[in-house]
Amino acid sequence: MDVAIDLLKKYAEGQRDFEGINLAQADLSNADLSGINLSKANLAEADLTGANLSHANLQEANLARANCTEANLSYANLLKANMTEVQLAYASLIGAIVIEANLVNAFMFNAVLTNANFTDAFMQGVTMPDGSDG
Repeated sequence: MDVAIDLLKKYAEGQRDFEGINLAQADLSNADLSGINLSKANLAEADLTGANLSHANLQEANLARANCTEANLSYANLLKANMTEVQLAYASLIGAIVIEANLVNAFMFNAVLTNANFTDAFMQGVTMPDGSDG
């Protein structure tokens, strides 16, 4: 069974802990995964367009080159996440914990970052919400 389909089925049944799961290149666009635990998960190149990941635990997850356009990452835990080249255009990171995350070359055009904590995040080459380079 497709890993993404299996995850969505188990999530709908009430399971929330998917620590370390491999979802590389998975299509989770528009999925409602609020409160899910995806710590240490591999989401490299996954399509998370429009997904609801509010209050999700993505600590140490690999989101390299993932498409998170218009995703809701409000209050998500992205501590030490690999977000290299992640697409965050129009995403919401309100109150997100992005401490020590790697955001090299991330694209955050029009992202909402209110009260997000980027302490010690590595942000070389980031396109900021206003379109400037950070």
